[in-house]
Amino acid sequence: MALWTDIIDPATLTGYARASMADYEARRGTLARWLPNRDIGDIVARFVQGGTGLIDAARFRAYDAEIEIGKRPSAKRVTIELPALGTNIPVSEYEQLRLRSGNVSDAAALATVQNTTDAVVRSVADAIEHMRGVVLATGRATIDQDNFTSDDDFGRPASHQLVAADLWTTPAVSRLDYLQMITDVYRDTTGEDPGSLVMSNRVFRALAAGDEFQTQLLNGAARQATETQVQDTVTGAGLPPIFRYDRRVSVNGVMTRPLPDDTILLLPAPVDSDDWQGTDLGATFWGRTLTSTDPAWSIDDVSQPGIVAGVWRNDRPPMGIEVLSDAIGLPVLANADRSLAAKVL
Repeated sequence: MALWTDIIDPATLTGYARASMADYEARRGTLARWLPNRDIGDIVARFVQGGTGLIDAARFRAYDAEIEIGKRPSAKRVTIELPALGTNIPVSEYEQLRLRSGNVSDAAALATVQNTTDAVVRSVADAIEHMRGVVLATGRATIDQDNFTSDDDFGRPASHQLVAADLWTTPAVSRLDYLQMITDVYRDTTGEDPGSLVMSNRVFRALAAGDEFQTQLLNGAARQATETQVQDTVTGAGLPPIFRYDRRVSVNGVMTRPLPDDTILLLPAPVDSDDWQGTDLGATFWGRTLTSTDPAWSIDDVSQPGIVAGVWRNDRPPMGIEVLSDAIGLPVLANADRSLAAKVL
């Protein structure tokens, strides 16, 4: 098959693909608010792990005595290879014949290509989103496919991977006490307060079902708290705001949650999905594919990192057309102790 540019060139389609991905993520909700996108011109991610902890307090000195040399927090440089991913979706022979028999304009044909591009982009976006959920829930990036496996451990402390299964199935159990306890664990490790409580709708409902969130009525009955009341009670107790996340993706045809629906995450405050400099937690690294460097694709150097898309055509029957997305990427935790996962259901 050869690159086909009769309808749209790869550089233009790549621009469309990236805009499509940004729109899709904004509509579906994304964990990139905590692991924002970062483009790099390489296939490996390099970052400093554990380099943002508390700095030792300065030592007092006598007048005229030399100022002592301080120490930076311990840190190590980490290099992780980024895996490749992508999707190829054909525009069938039947679809092409239908387009031509109807004397379809180039604009209509372009719309077909763009709709197929939306599909290949969403496939890549969902794969990366699923991996963001794995990384945040487990502290490691584990890929276990029949064609590719990898496992990168980011070194999250064992005290930040908690299991209190079925804890919140009983209304009388204090939800606030548990949230304050795990917040203390987070603070004791990092020296900072978490900025987010991330949970599924199921966990939120279990939280709101706690007796301490209910309003007692004069007739002895109780009224369930509204979402606003729950938020106000949680933040009023000195805890971070709640962010509800319940996105689903398809993995091998199975509807899958990027984050388990029985777990709470303590994370830093969210940032813009492209503001990788705004958080110490980590980032979603997007590398530069070999495809993007092909002169035939005409993608300038600064735009090469990230997902790319093009149209390929077979010159022999059945003269199939395929829309291809190609990417290199992986979410990573630079400071894994700034995440805590607690199973409560």
